[in-house]
Amino acid sequence: MSKARTIRFNEQLDSMVDEYTNKNGLKLNQLVNIAVKKYISEPNAIELEPVDTNDGEWNANMKKAFSKHKKAMDELA
Repeated sequence: MSKARTIRFNEQLDSMVDEYTNKNGLKLNQLVNIAVKKYISEPNAIELEPVDTNDGEWNANMKKAFSKHKKAMDELA
């Protein structure tokens, strides 16, 4: 059984929602259901992978970044 809920969009988002629903032939309830289901069921964060520090490419990129941003690195130290 469905449950009635109230949502409020800011003005910019409201116009974007209206445009999208009209363009795609959706009702607001359909769009909200699709969006919420997708947001909840899919990961919402960046998944980081560990870096192999023995890799030659990693070392080359690290040295390049350090030399390019030497002033900022010195200020952090």
